[in-house]
Amino acid sequence: MSELVPRNQEQNQQHNQEQPIQAQPIIINQNNNSNSNGMGVAGFIISIIAYILYCIPIIGHLIWILGLIFSIIGLFKRPRGFAIAGVVISLIWIAFYAMVLLGIIFLGAAAEQ
Repeated sequence: MSELVPRNQEQNQQHNQEQPIQAQPIIINQNNNSNSNGMGVAGFIISIIAYILYCIPIIGHLIWILGLIFSIIGLFKRPRGFAIAGVVISLIWIAFYAMVLLGIIFLGAAAEQ
């Protein structure tokens, strides 16, 4: 049978059988220069939590103020996307509370007359 197989193929088969197959290493490049804004993200998340907990008077208001403060601090760092979103959510809540307070004031004034 060795007569039918060319000499180069026979040598390649013997060579492949002698050497074990070795796994190649996996190289993962981890970039430590992360561009993130921790205060902006924290302000955004806290603003969303305040949106969910708005019906709890003291806790909801304190969380909302913290979210606003963290978002404003985050505006001074880059990237600013989450910080801007947190400020916008907080400003929407300021407008909402202002309308509620004005409604209560006008309803109270109308009830007295």
